[in-house]
Parts: sequence; structure tokens; C-alpha cells
Amino acid sequence: MMKKLKLFLIIVLSFLAISTNSQNYFNETISENLLRYSSENYPEKIYVHTDKTYYSNEDTVWYSVYLVNGVTHEKTNKSKVLYTELLNEKDSLIDRKQLYINGLNTAGDFKLSKKLTSGNYKLRAYTNYMRNQGANYFFQKEITIWSSKQLINDTELVKNDSIYDNNSSFKPDLNFYPQGGYLVNNLINKVAIKLKDDLYNSINVTGVIVDDNNHEITKFTSAEFGLGEFSIIPEKGKNYFAEVTTNNNTYRYKLPDALENGFVLNAINNQKQIVLELNSNTINGLLGTSLVIHERGKLIFNQNFKEAKNNSILRIPIQKLNSGILHLTLFNSNGQAVCERLVFVENDFKKPTITIKKPKEYFGNRKKVTLKLNVENNLKETLPSILSMTVKDINASPNIKYSENIKTWLLLNSDLRGKIKNPNYFFENENVRKRQYLLDLLMLTHGWRRFTWQEIISNSVTEKKYSEEKGLFISGKTLDMNAPYSIKSVPTRLTFVGESVHQEPIKKSNNKGEYSYGPFIFHDSIPVLLEARLTNFKSEKDTDRKILIVPNTSKSIAEVFLDDSVIKNKKTKTDIDTYLKLQRYLEEINDKFKQYENVLDEVIISSKLKSKEITRDDEMSSRASYGDAFNRYDVSDKNSIGSGRAIDLFLGLPGIRIINDSIYLSRSANVSPLILYDETPIEIGDLSVISSNEISFIDVLTGGDAMMFSSNGAVISIYSKQGNGFKSNRNIKRKPGIIDYKAVGLYTAKEFYAPDHINGIEEQTKADIRTTLHWVPSIIINNEKSVEISFFTSDADSKYLIEIQGITSTGIPLYQTTEITVD
Repeated sequence: MMKKLKLFLIIVLSFLAISTNSQNYFNETISENLLRYSSENYPEKIYVHTDKTYYSNEDTVWYSVYLVNGVTHEKTNKSKVLYTELLNEKDSLIDRKQLYINGLNTAGDFKLSKKLTSGNYKLRAYTNYMRNQGANYFFQKEITIWSSKQLINDTELVKNDSIYDNNSSFKPDLNFYPQGGYLVNNLINKVAIKLKDDLYNSINVTGVIVDDNNHEITKFTSAEFGLGEFSIIPEKGKNYFAEVTTNNNTYRYKLPDALENGFVLNAINNQKQIVLELNSNTINGLLGTSLVIHERGKLIFNQNFKEAKNNSILRIPIQKLNSGILHLTLFNSNGQAVCERLVFVENDFKKPTITIKKPKEYFGNRKKVTLKLNVENNLKETLPSILSMTVKDINASPNIKYSENIKTWLLLNSDLRGKIKNPNYFFENENVRKRQYLLDLLMLTHGWRRFTWQEIISNSVTEKKYSEEKGLFISGKTLDMNAPYSIKSVPTRLTFVGESVHQEPIKKSNNKGEYSYGPFIFHDSIPVLLEARLTNFKSEKDTDRKILIVPNTSKSIAEVFLDDSVIKNKKTKTDIDTYLKLQRYLEEINDKFKQYENVLDEVIISSKLKSKEITRDDEMSSRASYGDAFNRYDVSDKNSIGSGRAIDLFLGLPGIRIINDSIYLSRSANVSPLILYDETPIEIGDLSVISSNEISFIDVLTGGDAMMFSSNGAVISIYSKQGNGFKSNRNIKRKPGIIDYKAVGLYTAKEFYAPDHINGIEEQTKADIRTTLHWVPSIIINNEKSVEISFFTSDADSKYLIEIQGITSTGIPLYQTTEITVD
């Protein structure tokens, strides 16, 4: 008997040891993989602040793009190139910009075409690296574009209809969300409810919970956004139903079936600490379970329970946490997630504010307004931050009080599944207790969407198809010139031709025939020359050039998907009437101003007429990126020489020798110069197929003047009469093994036009009817002092919203508004 007891104890202890080791390994795996996720594989987040959300066609959409580390909300160390796109209601691309970002934000703009029709358009932004998670993780925002003529004539848009058509028998879409995920018998369960229909979001709906014997268990009432909750202790063998009565109709809904044995995770946020209560009705209770808590992927708590108890209470001080979503998960002894709960943290200890000091509340027309801006913490200390600011007519941006902003996006929407209507309600509503109550219900009715535990445990989030971009790449393929155009791995050479010529070291295309140069940082577009040879670039054999070069001249556009998180607001007759009223008012101001235009006295302006020679010199200098040249030859008025080839123009030019169709500069030690055609490199043979009649002038550059183009100190720069460059000359036939084109660079944002009604002259001759008074895409706040921003009011009497968004250098999003009145 004693031996059997010892054997039994050995088996039990061995089992416990194996179980403990298994749990320790699980917890270590979670810790290691979450650390890898938050430090190496973290996602990126983008937010776009626009100057307004309602536009007329022919307006400009001004915007500032914020790109951050998705875990810390600080500057990302991954991408430096991002993309912004404007899509219509059919998800067709209207415009696209490629932007460079080296800090927390960068500026951009979309000039709207007058051909755009009225409707809801989508502005989205992403990095190439963000494509790994899919297009549903891109930032997307709805903007409205109005066409006045279309709105007046389009009766469909003006009709104030409802999807419910006043149908009193419309059944509410009622959903149940047990706290932790499941109902469990004989344990108290908190259940959140959500009515997903817009019709029931604005009215309170009352219901009762009954069992299958119609005995009333409890009651519930929905609040804003159709949210509500109730508590219940399910009993074995019973079913439960919710009954809702509205418009004299009663609807019945079955609650989810309860588990016989399981776990319940209850969380209470009292704004000072989060109190967590874990309950279980299993045989071993919480023994072997693990509680994991993370903050956007940063591990906060990871503990294994080693006692067979059915209840445990933990307290987490809020002061040590960042504002945002806290994700709590209880795993059973097999490593399966059995309870999950989201809790929203508002840490007032880490709550900076934007201070906006304005001289007064009321201003006249065309008056200067100077604001003083700063970002301060609770101790009134300045916090380094980056901000963007818009001053817009409130009538041109209705329904903005509770709309999305950088704070709601980074802390709420970007990490939750599903759509959230009026998200700023949960941050700005004056009734603090009510909004905190509703915010907690929001956590219960929406799930975490950034990753799954399966991905973290298996570490599959490390697989990346799309790389982060530090700059632009010049890439393509090298193929055999003859069918079937097989892949060729050959030497390639890239030359940039702009204000100066730069040549990259020779690279060999890989075994897939792919070549790639970069990353580069250049704006707008720049001419590039790409060459390839079968063996090497020293070879003079024509057969060595027989390579087909296929460049990647366009960036692939990310897939477009139907995004439920973008609220597609149908415009009502009230919205349209408000817009039309504003437009009529602005037109009246413009018409009135034209009637009282100031007529200037006659002003006589005299100047000395430039000679033809000076005018011609100025024209040639303006064509050359380097300005004047000491050795310049104007050949624009010369007749064709000899055979009429461009090379024949060099006959008789001092310091130039032509030997067997080769050009040499005697003043540069008989070196063979680099030949440029409209500042694009060409070969000597190309001058035999260019007509001499097409040449405007020739510059001979030596020494320091030539070094900006060529290291050998000798350049002959030829300029055509058309001035369109080498590529546009149809008489030139490129030899094989060489291509040239313009590489699309990074977009440079235009500067917002800010009129000066004190010193400006043009502003005094026309009406000022701007709906966006001012736009500043980047305002840097440092530790020194407040920043002053000045602008002028317009001719329109109205209320104007000053909206400032941004983020601190430590990753805390900022949002603040105030108003001024122009009368």
C-alpha cells in the first residue's frame, strides 16, 4: 500500500513539474514574441489632418500626414516614404501623391478638378510596409465634394429620405457581448448590448431578460449609440431571451448559450486603478492559467496562476500606464485564450494640453489675428511637439464637434474592429461619468484588431512581403533582345541628369534579371539614363549592347477594399441647404465687391528697351542650369553646314577638334568630353542623326564649370531650339542597351496662399471669400517659448473654428479647438 502511495505521489509531482515547465515556456514565449513585436515588428500608423471635410470642386484639399510607430506613437524608424490617394465613390483613383517624411509629419495637397461631381470621396494614406497587414489597416477618411450646379439640379441628392421609410415594424439589430467572451453557468456575467441600427442609436430602447418560462430576470435600457448592459447568473438547463418593445411591437432575441464550466474576467476602471476580478467554476479553478496584459503590443503583465483557487483580484495603477487601449487575456493551461477584455485608459497624469491665446473673440473684416500656441503638461512645462492648424468657416464644416481627430484615431479607432460613429464624443462630452460608462461599453462591443494570439505565439507576424521604404528606387529588368526575351544577368549603370550629373557605381542585375538602385531622395521628376552591357562597359562592340531594359516606371497601387470603419454619411437636405446658403452668401460678397472696385489713376511705367543681343543672352542663360558660360556659341541663325548634321556645327569652333567623328577639346589635354543634349547625356554617334537646324546654342565647359557634370573636367552642352530634351527628339534612334526617361520623384507640397490685407496690392482688388482662413501643416513647439501664428480675416461674416491637432515627441496625441467671430 505504501509503495502504491509513493508511486502515485511521484506521478502527481511529475505531472505538476511537466505542467509547470510547460506553463513557464508558454509565458516566456509570450514575453519574447511580444517584445519582438513591439521593438522590431511593430506596425505603423498614419493619420491625416485636412483643413476641412467639405469642399467645392476647384478647391484645394490641404493636409498634414502624421506617421508614427504603432506601439509607442513616437517617430517610426521604418518608413520614410508614404502615399496619399484620393478615391471617388466607386473607389477609382482620382489623384495620388508620393511624400517624403523624416519626422513626425509632412505636408501635401490635392487640387480638385472642376469636373468632379458631388459626392463622398475617400482620402487614404499608407506606407509600403503597412501593406503587410492589408488595406483595411490604412488610414481612410471621408471628405465631401460639392458641385453647386449639380446640387441645384439633382433632386435625388436633395431628397431627405430615410432607409427606414418610417416603417414602424423595422426589427432592431440587437447584439450581445458577454464580458470576457462567454456566459458561464453559476457565475455572475456582465453582458453589453448594442443596437446596430442608426434608427435606434438616437432613442432609448427598454427591454427585459426572461428565461424560457417567461420569468423576468432583469431589465436593461440602451443609451447613446445603442449601447447598454445588464448582469445575469445563468443556471444549468435554462435558456434566456431578451424582449424589446418599440412602436407597439415586441421582438424576442435568444442570448448565447452558457458554458457549463469556464472563466469570467471582470474589469472595473475607477480612473485611479483598474480592478480585475477573475472567477472560475472549473475543478482546478485558476490553477495553470495565465493572465497577459499588453498596451498596443507592449507587455504590461504576464503571470501564471499556481494555486487551485476560484477567485483572484488584481489592481493596476493607471498612473503607470499610457492613455489608450489595454488588452487583457486569460489563457488556460493549454495555452488557449478563454477570456478577453478591452479596457480604455485615460491617464490624466500624462495629459498635455494645447494652449491657444488669442487677443480677443471678435474681429472685423480683413483684420490681422495673432495667436500664441504652446503645449504644456500639468506642471505648465512646455512639451516638444509637432502641430498642424486650420482656421475654417464653421458653416463649411458642419457636424465637427464629435468627429474623428488624431486623438480618437490613434487611441481608439485604429486599434478596434468595426466602425465607431462620432468617436470624439468619448473624449469631449461634458458629462464625464456618462462618457466613461459608454466608453467602457464600447470596449466590450468591439474587438482588438491589430494581431491575433495565434500570430504572436507562432511568431508569424515576422513574415513581411512588403519592405519599409527609406527612399525611392530606380529598378527594372534586363532581358534578351530577341524572343522569348529570356532573363539576362548583366552589368548595369545608372546616371542621373539634372542640374548636375551623377553616376552610380556599376551593378549587375541578379539571377532574375532584376536591377535596383537606391534608396534616393529627390523631389518632382528627374531625367535618368540606364545602360546595360552583355560583358562590360569598356567593350566597343555593338553586339555587347543587345540587351532589352524594362524599367519599373510606375508604383503599384495598393488594393482597394470595402472599409466598414469609414462612416459613409448620406448627406441630408439640411446639409445641402447649408452649403448652398453659404455659397450664395459668398457670391453676394463677390458681386458687391465688384460694384465698388477701386479704379486706379493712370500710371505710366517706363523702362529702357533691352537690345536683341542682351535679350538673347538672357534667354540662353535661363536655359542653362549653370547660368552664363564663357565659351558659348549661338548657332540658332546659322544655315545647315555640309550634310546638315549637328556634329558639323563644331567645325571651325575654337578649341574643338573633330577626328573620325570624335570630338576633343584641345584646352583640356585632348580629353574626350561628356556630351549633353538639353543636359541629358548622349553619345557622339547621336550627333549624326540630329539636324543642325534643331540646335539653338552650344556651351563648352571646362575646369570647375564642367565638374558639376563630369569628373574629367570637359563638357560640351548642346541646347535644342525646342528645349524639350533628348527624349522628345523623334529623329534620334537610341542604340540598344540604353534607355532614358524621367523618374517620378517625391511630391513637394504647395504653400497655402495667405493674403496680406495690410501690405498686399492684389488683395485690394478682389473680394476675399475664403472658407479656410489659414492653414499651417507643421508647427514646431520646443522648450523655449510659445509660437506665434498670424493670419487675416476675410470679407465673410461668420464664426470660424481654430482646430489644432498634433502629437508630442513622446507619442501623446493632441487635439484642441477654439472659435473666433468675424463681424
